[in-house]
Amino acid sequence: MRLTLSEPTPLNATYTNEMGQALYKVDTPDKLFGTPVATISGIVPSRVRGRRTRTRTRTSTNRGLHDQFSPFAQVEWHTLGSSKIRMGGEEIRTKDFFRKAGWGWIGRHRIFTAPDEKEYKWKMSVNSTSLVTNDSAAVRVAKYRPKNHVVNRRPASLEISPAGEHMMDAILVTLIYIEMIRQDDASMPEAF
Repeated sequence: MRLTLSEPTPLNATYTNEMGQALYKVDTPDKLFGTPVATISGIVPSRVRGRRTRTRTRTSTNRGLHDQFSPFAQVEWHTLGSSKIRMGGEEIRTKDFFRKAGWGWIGRHRIFTAPDEKEYKWKMSVNSTSLVTNDSAAVRVAKYRPKNHVVNRRPASLEISPAGEHMMDAILVTLIYIEMIRQDDASMPEAF
């Protein structure tokens, strides 16, 4: 499944599938002072016109078919100290969730255990970020491709293989953290 991003950055974008259906929305307000927090929301299916329904957070009367999003996770970024991921009613420090391994062009790869109890590794390179199984087969589960401004002006996308479709929420949440690392590293001044 290919999710196309509405914006160049995965930290502030709507993610749509091949049919143009929005599935996820990520909102990370700019913070001059304070702690940046990315909120990840998933689509709540459209409802029938004029029917009273209960969403995850409130009761509403719908006036037609429209998409609603409901937040399911947050990534709280800390430059100093451990960042935090909130998901499923739990909060975990990223230093307890991820471990570092190997080196890529953009820094250390990150390994985590997904809800399916298997280990996966985010591999960071210059032009993309790939999620692979953390075993000898290293099967690609997902790949994030930033917007290409030069060749064919391809929009940013997240490709999820059938092997990863059962854990799309976890893939997106961990990608947001990985891209926060990438953006933080890119904003650091270079040494002489």
